[in-house]
Parts: sequence; structure tokens; C-alpha cells
Amino acid sequence: MELRHLRYFVAVAEELHFGHAAERLHISPPPLSQQIKQLEEEVQVRLFDRSKRWVRLTGAGRLFLDQARQVLIEVDGAVLAARRTIGGCDRLTVACTPWAGYMAVPYILRRFSEQHRNVRIEVQTLNSVQQLRAVKAGVIDVAFIWRPSADEALQIDGLLAHPLVAALSVEHRLASRANLSPRDLSGESYVTLAAEVAPAYSQAVAGYWEKVGVPMKEQHRADQPHAVLELVAAGAGFALVPLSVHGYTDQSIVYRGLDPAPLPLELTLARAHGVESPTINALLEVALQIATQQRSFFTGEGRGDSHSGSRDLSVRRLSRAVEAGHPRRGARISATGRARDDQPAPWCQRVDQGGRA
Repeated sequence: MELRHLRYFVAVAEELHFGHAAERLHISPPPLSQQIKQLEEEVQVRLFDRSKRWVRLTGAGRLFLDQARQVLIEVDGAVLAARRTIGGCDRLTVACTPWAGYMAVPYILRRFSEQHRNVRIEVQTLNSVQQLRAVKAGVIDVAFIWRPSADEALQIDGLLAHPLVAALSVEHRLASRANLSPRDLSGESYVTLAAEVAPAYSQAVAGYWEKVGVPMKEQHRADQPHAVLELVAAGAGFALVPLSVHGYTDQSIVYRGLDPAPLPLELTLARAHGVESPTINALLEVALQIATQQRSFFTGEGRGDSHSGSRDLSVRRLSRAVEAGHPRRGARISATGRARDDQPAPWCQRVDQGGRA
């Protein structure tokens, strides 16, 4: 088994599509399929179930994915540490929550790259447990992560609180309602993101249903946020998602505020405590600028306290943000915070010549 086998496996596991994974890896699909077959023969376990129309991880594949990511984190960290001993071009390793592609993170990294072209950015998508472990171990410089519990080993800077809203297909029987209560959704088919993929998000969602006293029985569990949205769009059920998702999806999904509203998830930038880096400080400055612009979509106000400003959002204000103030469905948000139809999805492109976002 070689490291390339693990990198190929992780790419296919994240894309759940051999063609997309091959494009991401800059190889053709047949060799990629052969490499995955060799890996399965090596570990003597089937990692994927596949047909001509779909690919999905087996139970063994999901466990293997977590371990494969950790191995690659440690290897990449060792390489990074070795390169730093000889100086040269600055490098910044960034870990992101799986929801990062639907938030301000792509724009933060793009603007930072435009302002600091000598810095090579390397991005990895990790769950919150893996992010914290990697930051503390020094193999990742910073992590865009939902606010974790207080930890003396970390320096946490708050960026933006993301309200959670209900996402429904436009064909859903409740789609015409301006606002929803938890009771309205009781008994409805429910789509969730696997807890091991986004523990902080899963805990927040589960905690909300427990607090309002409405038990939810999940009908569909997805491995990636984009799969959650695809299931919702197809009418498989509803999901609770960050409001920022609204700017990235087409007209097949509508978003509705809940009353009472769930506590928002706060996106933060985490680094190891005591680490002083001009590069990280510059990234934080850009992140705070973008967060201020993005916050207006949620509150209609300027920069305020990241906790109080979003926690007091009413369902009415959320609805206005969705129906009026937030970019229309199908539009992308430019680095200036304005909606642009022609803006490509930066999360799927290189942040700079050196790193892939």
C-alpha cells in the first residue's frame, strides 16, 4: 500500500463519483478505479458499493476513511515541518469543517491569496475532532471550525454566527409556509449529516430537537453536506442547515426559519495557543473583514458581537434574509459580498498556484 492509494481513496470517498475524483486528482477514471480495486485487495475489505449510476461507502469504508485522513494529516505535517527548516516560500495549512464550502471560507481564502501571493495555501476538510487534534499537534496551522469547548491549548477567534434553518424541497407540503414550528415538522422525513462527519453540527441539531421536545427519526443519513442538499432537493425529506447554504443552491430548495429558533453555530478560526505568526494574523484580518460583510445577510446590520447579534435573530428577520436580503438562489457571493451569477464556485478551484481549496 502506498500513500497515493490513500489519497485516491479519500478523493473518491469525498466526491462519491469516480469521474469527479479523477478530475480532482488530474488522472483519468480507469486508472483511478484500478487503484481503488488494488487498495480493496490489499486491505481485503470492500470499501465502496458501486453501480453504473452511484457510488457509496460501505461501513468498513467509512471507518477506513477516518483513519486514512489521519494518516495523511500526519504525513503532510511531517513534510511541512521538514520544509520549514529550510525556509523558502511561506506555506499555510488550513483545516475546514465539511460545511465550509457553503460559508465564507472560500472567499476568505481567495481574498487572502490575492493579497499574499507568496503564501501557498493547503486545505483539508476534517471533522471537528480531527481539526482540534491536528491543530494541537502542529500539523495544521489553523482551522475554520464551529466554536469548540474552551481549551487552554487553543486560541479561538470568533468570526460569524450561522443561524440554522429548515431546508425543504419546493414540492414539500410545508414549502409555502413563511415560518415553521418544530411541531410542524414532527413526523416528516428527515435528512441528517452523519455525526462522525460533523460532530459539532450534529450535536447542535440533536440538542435543538431535544430542547423543543420534538423527537426526530432520521430517514436518510448522508456522508457530505452536498449529499444532504441533493436529498432535500429530490424531496427525500427536510434538513436543518446553516442559512448561508441559501446562496449556493438553486430554486429546488426553499429555506424557512423556525420558531423557536435553534442556537446558531459560530464559525471560528482556531490555532494552537501561543503561536504568533504574521501569516496567520493576516488571514484572521481578512476573515474578520469577510465575516463583517457576510453578517449583513443574516442581520441587516453592521458588525456586532458574534454571539448576541445572531442569537437574537427572529424568524421574521430570517425570512427577510432568505427572501430579500440574501443572494438569490443560484447566485454566487463574490469576495465583496455581492451576488454574482457568473461567479464560479471557488471551493472547487485552486486558491492559488500552490494549493487546492
